[in-house]
Order: sequence, then C-alpha cells, then structure tokens
Amino acid sequence: MDDGAVQDPPATVPVETVTTAEPDVRRPAAKRSALLPALVAGVLVAAVFAASGFIRGTFPFGSLSRSTNDLGTQYIPFFAHLWDVLHGRAQGDLFFNWQSAFGVGFLADYGVDLGSPLSLLVGLFPRDQIDLAVFVITVLKLSLAAAAMAVLLLKMSPGPRWVAAILGASYGVCGWAIDDGAYVPMWLDGLIALPMFFLVAEWSLRRTNRLLSVLVVGVFWISNFYTAYMATIAAGLYLIARLLTSDLTWMLRLRAVVRHGISFVLGLALSAPFLLPILSANDLATPSPSGIFTPAPVDLFLSRLLPLSEGVGRTASLYVGTVALLLALTLPFNRYVTIRTKAVWIVTTAAIALSFLWTPTQEMWHGFDTPNGSQYREAFVLCGVIVVVAWVSVAQRLPGPLALLGGAALLAVIAVLSDGSPLLTKHAMTVLIASGAVTFVALGTIWAVRRSASLRRTKWPVAVAFALVMAVVAVETTWTAVVTDEQRSKILSASVPPWDQHQTERADAIAGANDWPKYRADPGTAVTPNDPMLLGGQGPGFYSSLLPFSLNKTLTGLGFGWAGYGRASHDLEHPVIDAIFSIGARLHLEAGGREVITRSAVPPLVTVRRRLGMTAGSNAFVAQERLLGTQVYEVPEYKGSKSITGGDVKLVGRCTPGTTAYLHQPRVSGEARLTDGTRWVALTASRRPGINTNSAMVRLGTVPASGVVSAEIKFTDAPRGITPTGAIGCLDEQRLAKAVRDLRLSGATDVEVGGHSISATLPPGAKGYAVVAVPKLPGWQCSVDGGKAQTPRNYGGLVAVQLPDSADRVDCTYTPPGLRRGLALAAVAVVITLGLVLFGRLRRARS
Repeated sequence: MDDGAVQDPPATVPVETVTTAEPDVRRPAAKRSALLPALVAGVLVAAVFAASGFIRGTFPFGSLSRSTNDLGTQYIPFFAHLWDVLHGRAQGDLFFNWQSAFGVGFLADYGVDLGSPLSLLVGLFPRDQIDLAVFVITVLKLSLAAAAMAVLLLKMSPGPRWVAAILGASYGVCGWAIDDGAYVPMWLDGLIALPMFFLVAEWSLRRTNRLLSVLVVGVFWISNFYTAYMATIAAGLYLIARLLTSDLTWMLRLRAVVRHGISFVLGLALSAPFLLPILSANDLATPSPSGIFTPAPVDLFLSRLLPLSEGVGRTASLYVGTVALLLALTLPFNRYVTIRTKAVWIVTTAAIALSFLWTPTQEMWHGFDTPNGSQYREAFVLCGVIVVVAWVSVAQRLPGPLALLGGAALLAVIAVLSDGSPLLTKHAMTVLIASGAVTFVALGTIWAVRRSASLRRTKWPVAVAFALVMAVVAVETTWTAVVTDEQRSKILSASVPPWDQHQTERADAIAGANDWPKYRADPGTAVTPNDPMLLGGQGPGFYSSLLPFSLNKTLTGLGFGWAGYGRASHDLEHPVIDAIFSIGARLHLEAGGREVITRSAVPPLVTVRRRLGMTAGSNAFVAQERLLGTQVYEVPEYKGSKSITGGDVKLVGRCTPGTTAYLHQPRVSGEARLTDGTRWVALTASRRPGINTNSAMVRLGTVPASGVVSAEIKFTDAPRGITPTGAIGCLDEQRLAKAVRDLRLSGATDVEVGGHSISATLPPGAKGYAVVAVPKLPGWQCSVDGGKAQTPRNYGGLVAVQLPDSADRVDCTYTPPGLRRGLALAAVAVVITLGLVLFGRLRRARS
C-alpha cells in the first residue's frame, strides 16, 4: 500500500481505539512498516543536527567549540575517564575514582552522567578524539529518540508512514533537544525514554512484552534517572489518556494500569544497583541553593512553540516544527476523530502545559525542587505529547481543508499572542508563515488527490507533496538549530576548546611525571575543574553535582577554592598541601602555554602517627598543621584599615622575617599583594563570593626584614565578609622540610592501589594510627594484618586506622553506599520478572 494513498478507515471507528487487551494481531507487514519510517526519522535528525553544526562552524565541522557550559567542564572529562576505565588506563574502576578530589566514589557519577549503554561507544574512538566521540553519541541519541517516536506512533494506530517519519524527526530535533539537551548528553536519554515508556503503556494495554517492558524501564532509569523520572510521570498520563479513549471495560482498564505499574516497579528495582548509590550520594552531596521559579508570561511561553526562538533556562523549549504544530492544532476541527478523543487529548495537553506555569506542579516535575539554571527541564514531555496529538489527528485520515484552516487559525492566534516576544529572532514570523503555507498546500494537494477518482492511483503528486513537507521540516529545523546555538552562545559560554595538540602535550607531560601510587602527580585545574580525569594524574580538581559535602568542607577548611556552589573544587598549589596529600609532581602552564613539571619530596600516601593530636583548626593554617602533625605556621594578630595605596583594605601584622606570607580570604574576590610588592595575586572567587565561588589561599611573598606583614586587598565584587582572624599565616619552610622528612621515615614502605582498594606495608614496629591521604567518605572499610574490617576513623577529613602494637599491614576497600541493597533488590526483581513471564507462558499453554 502506498504511504500517500492510505485507505481511509470508517469514520465511525476512533483511530486510537483499543478494542481488546489481547496482543495486537495485525498482519506482520504492519510491524515491518515501522522500520522504514524509524530509519528515515533517525537519518533526517542526524542530517539536521550535522548541517546546523556545519553552518555554524562548530566542532567537528569548524573551529568553534560546542562545549557549552558543563559539556566541556564536566561531561567530556567524565567520558574521558570512562575511556580510561574501559581501556584499563584509569586510576580506579567503576566503583572508585582515584584521580579526582584525592579519591572519590565513581559509581554514582557513572549512573548520573554515563549510565546510557551508548556511553560505552566512547571506547571505540581514539583517546584524543573524545570530543568527536561525545558528538557522535549525541547524534545517535537524537536519532534514536526520533526513531522511537516514529515506532510509537505506528504502534498507537496504523497511519501514513511518511507522516510518522516526519513527526518522529520533528520530535528528535524539538526545541528542548537542540536548546537544552544538546549540551547535556545524559538528558537526551530522557528524550528516548519518553516514546519508549509510551510503548510500555501500549504493551500494557495489549498484554504483550512483559519482559521487554521491565527491561526498557530498567535501562532508561539506569541511563539517566532524572529525565526517566519525568518520562515516567508522562507515561502515566499517556496511559490514562489511552484508557479513556478506548472501549475497554473498566476491569480491563484497571488490569492495564496494574500491568503498567508492575512493569515500572520491577524496572525500577532492576536499576537499584545504580539508583540506590545515586540516591545515597545525592544525600551526601554538597547542597546548592534552590532556584526561584517565576512562571513565564503567556506571550513568552507561547513564542517558544515557534521556529527561530531561543530562551534556554528562562522559558520552556517547546518548538516541534511548524508542520507538527499545525497538524496538532487541527485536532479540534478534525471530524474524523471522535469528540471523546478530542476532549481527552486536548485536556491532557493543556494540563501538562499549565503544569509548567504553576509552582507546585513545576516542582513536582523536578523531584519537588526548583533547580538552578534551566528551570524547564521537563519541556521534552510536552514536545512529545504535541507530536502524539498531531498523530491522533492525522493517523486515521489526513485533515481536510476545514481542519487545516482551523489549525492555521489557531496557529495565527499563537503568532499574534507571541508577537513582540524578545525570544523570537528576526525572521521567525517569516519562516512560520512560509512553512505553514507550504504545509497547507502540500496537505491540501494530498487531500484533493484522494478525492479525485482520476488521480487516486497517481503517485507522483503525493510523492511531491511528501517531499515538500519533508523539505520544510529539514530546512526549518536546521535554521532553528543554527539560530538557537548562535543565540545561546551569547548567554552560555563554550570556553573549553576541543582536544588539540596543547591538550596532548599536557597529558604527555603529566604522564611522564606520574609514578602512582608512590606519589600523586597533579595536573592542576587550568583547563577544567576535571583536569585530573581529562588530562590524567591525581589531584584535588573535581566538578560533579555529587561532590560530597564532607569533602567540600574538608577542602574549604584547608584553604582550597571552589566554584559551582561548592561542587567544583579547584587546585591549591601549596607546599603543605603537597606534603599532606603526597603530591610529588605538579603541572604548570607558563606564558605561551608551555608545560613545566615541578617536583618535590613528599611523604607516601600512608603515614604512621603515634597519636592523632591537635584539635580541629579555627582557620585554614591550623587545619593544615593538624593533618601534617607539626606546627609550621605563625598566625599573627592583625589590624585592618582602609588602604591608601591602591587597595580597598589593608591588613597589618608581624611575622618572623624570611618566612612566607599566605593570605586566606575565602569570601572575597579581587586581588591581593604585600604593600611593598608590585605583583597583585588574583583571588580565585568570581561571581557572588562565598555562595557561587570561594577563594583559595594565596601566596603573598617573603616577610621582609622588618617583620611587618602588610597585605592589601582590592575588591572586584562586594565581599561577603573579611575574615577577622586567621587570614594571614607565615610558613616556616625549614620546619616544613623537617616535618616531611619525619613523615617519610615513619611512612609506609610500600603502597599498593587497586581499582577501589589501597594496601600499605608499614615500617617495623608501627603503632598508633595509619593515616591514609584519602578523604574519609562513607563506604570505606579497613583491616589491620588481615583482621576484621571496620569503619576507619575520621581525622580532619582523612582516613585514619588505629593500629595495635607492631602492625605490619593495612588494607582498605571502598564499596559504594547502597550497592549491596541495590543488588539485592535487583535480584528479587529478576526472580519476580522471570516468574511472571514463566507463569504467563504456562497459562497460555494450558489455554
């Protein structure tokens, strides 16, 4: 049967009516017919996304970086680390990451950012083509979303396959996909999950694919639980709409709901080995302040339905293309769709749209929280529902002139209400009118051909009309994608360049200095906060929404700086920090980008202390001394006054001449220097110091012969408070050198590190405490000389193991919190799922 000449079913039968809960028994050809539309939709989406990048000149087609916002600073480094794990080159494994933040869990981050099976494709690319790998994975996700939508539409009801392909493509490059999801790859798993979860609802209606339903739910909850949660809510609404428009009895409807619920409960249980560690890590993560939700005005909200609009983070990205939108708007006027069906889908769509504008329901979509940044992360749900509504209107019979006129009128109303919206770019209305006109003419032509007895068997007019509509979709979505990226780049930066020769040279330099686990080789955080994963080595740098709050407090208390509300820890170049954390080599980027490695003698990763002396520090200098085990600073009292030599504030104290003066003002952004100095040192906090960012300890210089330390501070942002005491510390480097020698003598004679374990051979007669230069996080268990494993002590944020007399060896192993419970839940889910499948087969065999 020709796609453009679909036979019109009787007008009295609703297109999406489900007449039975039994499996769909349509002929095999109908099932095969979904493959071609799915393929066309996927290829068209890939072509549109690639063409938009080519026109814009972004990677891999041009010199512009596409690493918008967190794509370059967070996600690409995570993909790089996954590449290293897959190839056995990482320091760590799926459970633990030795390279970042001096050692943190990795399973939860894997589940949040890399859980999709498609992420594993990164291992097929060369390491220096990591940006290309992420681009290809992004394109694949967009294409799979389009293909899944096309399959869903044809599963809902037989209809014109070319329309299914067009609508699938419209969904794959919807506004949310290209504006919000394109630079957050894991969110795109939700774009695929939505039509797949709708398919699960269809299978629940038809009592088919029980095992596959559970697997689909489990896979997508593992891929990205955040957007899967949104898609799960949407799937429930979809099922309700389908049930209300069916002619099933209420008992059969209830059974369908139960089957759907069981599929999702079992699928969630299957994902528990990833989901529970994620939830545990989230409970322990550094909190960020909730955003403040302000509903978008109606004109701005509606304008995001139109082409060539952009407002990432400020409004919901609802664009699905003029073709899909016009077809959806024909539903109220399509006489071939029953009134009940119209009412149900119109109410469903309106309810979802209104839920985006009411604070309680908006918080519900985001797990009962208001996120920072983009506040309409659930917008893909409405995009998908609009596409489904378009299919409901056209699947039984393409809308005639009256329905098209009605849809065009509603589209005109939206355009009038949106007129003047600052989110519409220059040619938005022109593109809308042109696309609408071509679509109207093409669909009208098909309608006329179907009504003409002489042309009914003629294929070329329908083929030309189909080509015109396909061209409209391709051109309009490509243009919109180009404009979206161009406008978004004015708001969100793409400052991290793709991997180039400079990155290779830096990675080679740190690899040449690496001798893990003898000592750490710190690559710094000059490129991204995740340079230890991106370039290699081991350091404090780490950017993750799951960065543990206890670790943030430890690093902050030691003088480290951070950004992203404390979720992006930065490097701190300091000799005491090197001694505490066994940093024996550092990568420096000098003028012109030249790589320089500096080395220093440091204690091993595991040291032995006779006692854990000194109480918690009142300032960063005392906190460092506590972990070092020796007093190496003078912390003078000082007076503050207004500077008259170029700074805003001057702090004056006294220290021993020849010592090195350091300044720690975490809630201040700007510059600092010694009064007699000529070089200003940047304080690393930038925007909203103390909230968004935090300044690290900085070296001011050598204390002069007078012993007077006069530090000037120049503000670049309003400070959130000058530290009244403990802001200045003067380091005695001779004392530090002696402390390092003592720790090396009493330290472990050999250290071995596994994927998520560390073992140390202690010097003869070791007693007291073994201090491991690793953050004390939930999940660590340690044993001495093969004894019973116990939870280690927390010593200033580090792991400390109490030793009996004459201990020889310490072994510590990390297990992600929640993993054991998750494995138990998954095992139960597997048993129940297989039991249900087996029971169903036996029942069918008896009947």
